[in-house]
Amino acid sequence: MRRRFALFLPIVIGLGCGESKPTGPPPLRIAAASDLQVVMPVLIARFKLDNHSDVEPVFGSSGQLAQQIKAGGPFDLFLSANRKFVDDLAKDGTIKPDSVRPFTRGSIVLAVYELSDPGVKGLADLAGPKIKAVAIANPDTAPYGTAAKQALERAGLWEGVKPKLVIAESVRQALQFVESGNAEVGLVGKALGKVKGVKTIPLPPDVCDPIVQGMGVVADSKRAVDAEEFARFLLSDDGQGILRDFGFLGLVPTP
Repeated sequence: MRRRFALFLPIVIGLGCGESKPTGPPPLRIAAASDLQVVMPVLIARFKLDNHSDVEPVFGSSGQLAQQIKAGGPFDLFLSANRKFVDDLAKDGTIKPDSVRPFTRGSIVLAVYELSDPGVKGLADLAGPKIKAVAIANPDTAPYGTAAKQALERAGLWEGVKPKLVIAESVRQALQFVESGNAEVGLVGKALGKVKGVKTIPLPPDVCDPIVQGMGVVADSKRAVDAEEFARFLLSDDGQGILRDFGFLGLVPTP
């Protein structure tokens, strides 16, 4: 039986008594896929050099974020690890159709808990007796979970590894299971893999379908102009360079 762990929601700390409420426009709220959690502070800092708006990212699995946006969640821009979630929201007008575009590509790696020393060198080793737990994101809601499942299926390992799976709500949580030693191995995004106590093993690009990440501006956003500006920044040389520095593959060059 696959093990599931509860999702830990972010805690918002309110203002204390006697403190004045902030004035000015609300921050630009970005619903961002979990694989962007490490790179977003750098992207935001560079963006704010030219646009002085406050930016507030909210991270989660792309499927869960899409559900929140569809339900009226207060977001301005959606950065999904799978363009399909953005396309689906654009079809019903929740996302502005003319704002939808790809902005980068992700890739998956094996993340191995170093203290366990299970001797993993590739996907085939996940079926071995030394491996008791393999962490992946939920394939139903997280694009990296879908990619992990594809990789195991294409290697003929899915049925054998399924009893060992630890299902996380997001790719970031899957990595946390490996960091803590609750799983010896995980299949995670390359952009998240550089953490202390975890080594990463690259996988061939054809182990899964291309992880094309898409973005779109929320139709009822009050900060649509700034959301469009952030989207343009991601496609700029500066934005693409930062994404590549953190392990993303960048856009496929247009002929």
